Parts: sequence; structure tokens; C-alpha cells
Amino acid sequence: MKLSLSLVCLLLYSCSILSQNIERKIIIKDNLFFYTTIDEEVQIGTLHTDTISHALKTAKRLALPAGRSYRQPLNPFSWDLQNNRMFAINFLDHPLNNKYKALKCFILSLLQEWECGITAIDMIMKSVDQNMFAYNEPYRFMQHQSNILKGFQFDGIVLHDSSYGMVIANNNQLSIWNYANDKWTHGELQPFIIDGFFTLFEANNQLYIILNNGNVYKVSKRQVLTIPDKVTNRCLKENTLILNRDKNTVQLIKNNDLNIQIPFIKLIEMKAVSIF
Repeated sequence: MKLSLSLVCLLLYSCSILSQNIERKIIIKDNLFFYTTIDEEVQIGTLHTDTISHALKTAKRLALPAGRSYRQPLNPFSWDLQNNRMFAINFLDHPLNNKYKALKCFILSLLQEWECGITAIDMIMKSVDQNMFAYNEPYRFMQHQSNILKGFQFDGIVLHDSSYGMVIANNNQLSIWNYANDKWTHGELQPFIIDGFFTLFEANNQLYIILNNGNVYKVSKRQVLTIPDKVTNRCLKENTLILNRDKNTVQLIKNNDLNIQIPFIKLIEMKAVSIF
């Protein structure tokens, strides 16, 4: 029996997606899970979603007009969700992609599923034309401080008050930003050693940063405070954050434990470790 061209495309794409790493985190919201992956060749993103009673492998795969840079040191894809919107930092290395216009916002219901009629090139070009929600002032500020990228990392999330928080690091300096009411505000540059990428999350309406070594810090525009009792000793390269916004919990799960065959809610119960 011959398979149709569209089915062949879908099967090939499905196999490639399941072999890709989850970027930063898995978000649980309204009994649904959401996670993103990046195509290793073209660096374009995919949003995966399904109910938490289903396994990760069953997730619907939505094409994203955004992606990450392949340059080293690698910074994972920065993304977040709020209501029916997805926020992402589009750092695709493309001649037409302006890093100052990299902060994008998509309506979830308008994202299309991957199929043979949609190509990675289509999504790359769409990402270039995608409307931004704010100029990337944190990146511009960082470049004004130094045109040398050394240990350059960043992440951004939507906060409980609907503002957008961003932390950007370069040359062992950290700056903390907030975008609200069509305006960016930020604190002073702070000396801070970053060894690999970091990820932001919120717990109890407070912004936190977890470093690659597993250390957790409380973050504000004035200071970065270590939280000794929240040290996880888990390298982020080997673990994934689970942000459960239905239960207001924060957990870590080893990447090796991310069994795509098991219902996700059961996988969490068996393998996830709580931070908050």
C-alpha cells in the first residue's frame, strides 16, 4: 500500500520532532501542557500541546514564526504564555531578522499545524514580518555597554501583573528589565558570573532565576539574592523546568526521565522534583 505524500511528510516530521530537545520548560495551563522544540538544522520553532492526561508524543505540533540563534554559547529559545498569547524572542540568524525587533507575540489560535504545505522557509520569512510587541531595548543597552559578546545569555517571561520581565547577561554583568505601559525600566548593571544559560520563572508573584548549575536566585531591578534552601544541584542542560500554572508549582524533571509514552500527569507524579 502506498502512503500519500502528505502522510509521508507528517510521519517524517513527527520522527524528527520527537528527537529534538525541549527548550527550557514545560508549562501546564488549563489542564494542557505546552513545550517548544527547535529544528537543529534551520533553528525554527514548534509549539507542542495536548491535555496533561495524554503522553508527550501525542501533542499537536504548531509551527512558530520564531526561533533561536545557532551561535555559541547557545541560548535556548526564550518563550512564555499568557492567556491566549505566546511571547517569544526571535533570535534567528537571518539577514532580514532585526535583533532590535525580536520581541514577538502570537495568538495561539492562529498558529497552524505543521503539514506538507508549510515549510521552514515559510515560517522563517513570516518571523521576519511578524509584528513585535516592544523594541528590544535590553539588547540595545547591552550592545552599548560592550560590542563583545562573552557569556551572552537572556530570557524573558510574562509576569503576574501582565508586564514582561527580561534578564540579559554579558561579560559577567547582569541587567534586569521590565516592560509595562509601553515603557521599559531597568536597574543598574550588577556583577554576576553566568556559567551557561539560565531560565526565569515566577513563584508567589516573585521573579526567580535558575542558573545552569541549579542555583536559584530571587531577582529584582535592585538586586539578585541567593536562595540557599532552593539549591537543586541539577544542571539545567540535563533537566527541564515544569511550571504548573494551574497549581502554582515549580518542578524539575531529568531529561532522561521524559518518557514520551507515559501520560504526562503520571510522569510528573513519578519523576518530577518540586522547587516551589
